Amino acid sequence: MALAHACVDAGIRAEVVSGGMPVPQLPEPAVRVHQLEPVRSADLYFSAIVDFQGEPVTQQLQQRRSKQLLDIFHDLNPKVLVTELFPFGRRRFRFELLPLLEAAKTQGTSVVCSVRDSIQRRTGDREAETVQLLRDYYQSVLIHGVEDFLPFSESFAKAGEIDDFSHYTGLVDTGPGTIPDAIEEGEIIVSAGGGAAGNALYRCAVDSAALSCYPDVRWRILAGATPDPQALNDLRARAPRRVTIESNRPDFRALLGSCRLSVSQIGYNSAIDLLVSGAPALVVPFTGDGSETEQGARAARLHQQGRVVVLDESMLTPAALAKAVDDLLEGGPVRFKRQSCGGAKATAQYLKRWLAQ
Repeated sequence: MALAHACVDAGIRAEVVSGGMPVPQLPEPAVRVHQLEPVRSADLYFSAIVDFQGEPVTQQLQQRRSKQLLDIFHDLNPKVLVTELFPFGRRRFRFELLPLLEAAKTQGTSVVCSVRDSIQRRTGDREAETVQLLRDYYQSVLIHGVEDFLPFSESFAKAGEIDDFSHYTGLVDTGPGTIPDAIEEGEIIVSAGGGAAGNALYRCAVDSAALSCYPDVRWRILAGATPDPQALNDLRARAPRRVTIESNRPDFRALLGSCRLSVSQIGYNSAIDLLVSGAPALVVPFTGDGSETEQGARAARLHQQGRVVVLDESMLTPAALAKAVDDLLEGGPVRFKRQSCGGAKATAQYLKRWLAQ
């Protein structure tokens, strides 16, 4: 959505197709969103995809989604098609993405891959397959990062083979709103974006607040965009009085701008939130079954810069989290200089030049 809005601001009509679970959105008159029949990951380890009722995705559902996606494509007849992550990931969606790419190739539509600065590491064969798909269908790869900060080659070994049509755009800021001046004595904000991956952090944070040596510091846990009501009630039932538990808020960036400490995982958007807000941070990179490497790579680089303190997910206990928080509070964590992340605007300008060719 951030990229689409940047395109609109640059005078380019942009529309978005989403295939995941619908999420609450403010009205978006400038950008039309097309929602496919939704699916989601079956578990934390992305072992399979399931429909909105939690049932395995059937061949019939795949066929319906593929037809719906092709119908949208032919109806819009875009000059440029931008795919998010694929073919670097989203391999389970080949059933609908490959027919889409074939249709674009047939119509002479330019195809661009939009990818974050760090991806899951794959085998050599998988990387070779990715390079071949890029050569077969794509005209450009836009890497939403800064090469000096986190080179794409650190997570994709064959990055050198696509250097001739890869471009770094800078980091993309997806957070709305303005940031107020820092408040000296703010809250501890705990967030994990939403979904099951953050539940362990939420539960741990509730118990950690009770163990903290700083009883006057308030904690605020943002438990996702659409948290399970029973899970929310369970967290509230065990939480000390100084802990507020609620769903995600549209003023999240403002909360970070005035917080005393941020405690979170460290996905792409979370990293941007920290950089743009200047919030001091304790991060717990998500590793899943051990194969998830993206957040660990980003955390390591930010730690090298002295920007975050890292607590390994395998060490996450109420006592360990409470101690890490207290250690930071004791030192009076300083706020950092706020950084501008203009990758969305740069992406839009690149696409605008591409359209003019």
